[in-house]
Parts: sequence; structure tokens; C-alpha cells
Amino acid sequence: MDGMPPRDPRLGNTTRGTVHGQLLQARDIHHLTVASVPETNAPDTVVPDISLAPPLPATAVRGRTRLLEELITAMGSGTSVPHVLTGPGGFGKTTVAAALAAHARGEGRRVFWVRAGDVSAGLLEAAVEAGGPRSEAEEVRDSPQRAARWAWQHLDRSPEPWLLVFDNADRPEELDPLHRPGEQVGRLRTSPAGFVLVTSRVDDPALWAPAQLHTVGELSNAAAGAALADHAGEETLPGAEELAERLSGIPLALALAGRILAAHRVLFPDARALLKRLEEDGVTHLDSLAEPFAPEEKDLLSGVLHVSLELVVDREPAALPILRLLSDLGGEGTPVPLRRLAPEILRKETLCLDDGAEGARAVDTLALHGLVRLVRNEKDTELHLHPLVSEAVRARAEGSPSPDSGHSA
Repeated sequence: MDGMPPRDPRLGNTTRGTVHGQLLQARDIHHLTVASVPETNAPDTVVPDISLAPPLPATAVRGRTRLLEELITAMGSGTSVPHVLTGPGGFGKTTVAAALAAHARGEGRRVFWVRAGDVSAGLLEAAVEAGGPRSEAEEVRDSPQRAARWAWQHLDRSPEPWLLVFDNADRPEELDPLHRPGEQVGRLRTSPAGFVLVTSRVDDPALWAPAQLHTVGELSNAAAGAALADHAGEETLPGAEELAERLSGIPLALALAGRILAAHRVLFPDARALLKRLEEDGVTHLDSLAEPFAPEEKDLLSGVLHVSLELVVDREPAALPILRLLSDLGGEGTPVPLRRLAPEILRKETLCLDDGAEGARAVDTLALHGLVRLVRNEKDTELHLHPLVSEAVRARAEGSPSPDSGHSA
């Protein structure tokens, strides 16, 4: 799976909605311009604002060939149990699931991507897309147990094979508040019509049994070096493996470091220059966020976040308050519609923004540094914040020093 195309060519680069603009992409770097427009032709039928579209890997998926082969084989042959990807935050569980989703679509499967915080509504929407009448879905929506049974009845009857992903299921009670998820009597079940995959930081085998668990660990030095170069937008990057090894092969740290290198080529002409900066800063006040990392791994993730936030705030001071707002709205990986940042809404927040253009520039800068990911679906453009980044931002808001107060992140 190494070398998988990073983007689906069917996706365009323009999106329109309550706010609109151009989304120009060069590899994994985004530029965004936002302007407010009035809503028109609002439909009479209220459709839940739920996106089941999977994320698209921004770069090639490195170092996961064997794991993806195992999942593809299981999906193709059928399985009587769900499969669960476990591992610490930032290790690439969602990336592996997204790569599997891309493969599933290529085989003609429907893909239903259900996100944390929207599990019940997402499952119902998947059942509607599989053929269930929306009117019936509305009738059972307020009864969790009935809703789960109704959803699975229609998923089981689907004439098309599908892949269903429950992403970032770090609170298993969302899958079943009354039983262990592994008992498969709530929202998590298996089906003869499709393949079920869960990503979660919770790695308790007893909780998920009899599901099959797959541990997603750090990348090898070679794969990590290649991933770092991908995120930096370079075919060859001097010092890449050296920096990647120092970052312990943690995919989130590699992605953030690569974005720093891509955005600041003069300041950091190669990977060794960034490594020197990280070692000089020695920042540790975000360490508690990286559980269950080892102490030295926590230091490394803290250092990369430190440099990222410092550079972002230096360029656009409004970025940090917008990041805080996004962490409140989408703290568990829940997508935040771009229209939520329309100027008339931002004025109601305590963000101290002069106008919508300032907010657009701030979002642009956050995306450029990999702290926010912009995703276009059929309904809107969404902003996605990694849960670990969100935790870091919330911790800072609770009393940690911040770049805009004279201290680096």
C-alpha cells in the first residue's frame, strides 16, 4: 500500500455553502478564502447534518503494508467478528482505516464512516443510505435500542457490500451504554453484508472480545523517514531518518514536523535544522497529553506541537483563538462545518477578530501547518482537528503558557 495516491481525483477544488471559496491544493498544503453568502432555497425536508465520507490520506500511507493486507484479506473473505485498530493517539489508526476505505471503494464497496460524538446518528444515516426509509429512521431516532436494531436490519439487507468504520471510539459506551461493545447487542455488530472496523485508543482485549484486535505501533525508521519527506513535500530530505528516529516514528509528530519543514524552508532548510530547534527548546508542559506514551516520546510530541503553534501564532495571531474554538466544537474528532466560522457567527464569539478575512487567513495557516485538516464533502467543507491536538489546546486554555502571552507553545 506504500505509494497509494494521496487524493481522489474525483474531488474538485471548489466548495459552496453558507460560506464559499476556492480550496487550492499542492500535495497536502491548502489555501482557503472564505466569504459570507446568504442561504437560499432551503429544503423543506430536514436532513441530518451527518457526513459518512471517510477522510482521504494527505500523503502515501507508509509502513502499514502487512496490516492493510491482513485487513483486506479479512474484508474479502468475510468475518464473524469486528476488527479493532488500537494504539496511542497520534499513531495513525485513522490513516490505516482511511487507506482500507480507499481500497474498499476501489472494489465497489459502499463506505460508511461514523465518527465519535455522532455514533447513533451516523449509524442511522448509514442504514438510510443502505436502503432504509428515512421516515422510519426518524421514528426510532429517540429510542437508542430500537434505532440500533432498525439500523442493523437494513444494513444486513443491503444489496451492496459495505465497509463500516467507527472512528475514534475512545469512549466505548458510545457503541453500547449498557453492555460491552464485544457483546454486539448495541451499535457495534457484525453483518453478512459488510465488514466492521473500529479505531480506538482503548486496547483492553476483554472489552472488545471476541473482536480481532490489531495494534498500530510506531513506524520503522525507513518508513518514518519517507513519511516525513512526504509531509515536507520533498522526494529526498537530508536528515529525514535522523529526525524521524528522534521522533520515535510517531506518525502525528512526523506529520506536524513535515508541515513545519514545508512551510518554513528558509528557517529549516533540512530535517537536521528542525531537529536542532526541537532539542534546544526542550518544552515539556504538554507531556501529560500524550498518554500512554513513554516519557521520552511525550517530550518529542510536545516539542513538535510547541514549534508548530509558535510559528502559527507568529504568522496569524487569530489562529490560536480559532483553534480553541475548534477544539471546543470538534474536540473528539467531530468535523466542524466551515460555515460555523462565517463572519456573522464569529462576531458572537470572544475571538477578537476584525473581519472574516482574518479568520480565513487563520484557518489557512492552521491547515498549512497540519493542525487542522480541511475536507470537502457533498454538503460542505469541514474542519477536522486531531483529538490529541485538541487536548493540547484545551490544556493550554486551562492555564498553560501560550505564544500570544510571550511564551512558546
